Amino acid sequence: MTGRTSGSMNENGDDMEKPKRKIHTILLGTIVILVIIFINSSLGVIGGEKGKKEESREYAALEEALMRIEGIGEVLLYPHYENGESANPLSDYFSISNASTTKGSKLQGILVVAEGAEDFKIQNELSHILSTVLQLPEHRIVIVEMNKRGNTNENE
Repeated sequence: MTGRTSGSMNENGDDMEKPKRKIHTILLGTIVILVIIFINSSLGVIGGEKGKKEESREYAALEEALMRIEGIGEVLLYPHYENGESANPLSDYFSISNASTTKGSKLQGILVVAEGAEDFKIQNELSHILSTVLQLPEHRIVIVEMNKRGNTNENE
């Protein structure tokens, strides 16, 4: 023997411990990388969902503020984004990257359904307010009257 005390020797006198250490090191490194990738991808999804919730809260606050203006009544907002995305939770069901879908997309237009929209003065006021708040040109804001409850047929 040559005086080595650690590891086991094969019949040729080669140390067999080093290849096992390399394999273990490579395996450990691969596992660490996979864990890091998994953590980053799950945080990205959580961040995307958080962004969507934050954005829906902003629209809810805007709806609430608009409802407090005299003559407008109940208001519903339906935003339209550059990529054809909407606030629909199923729109990104098959999407690979959920992290920046609505936050990164540019708002292209908005549909406003309001009870007081039959009055043209209210329509102009809503259009001006939303154009200023959302930084949208007025031609990208569509305002329609909300059906009154119980009146589903306009001919009656």
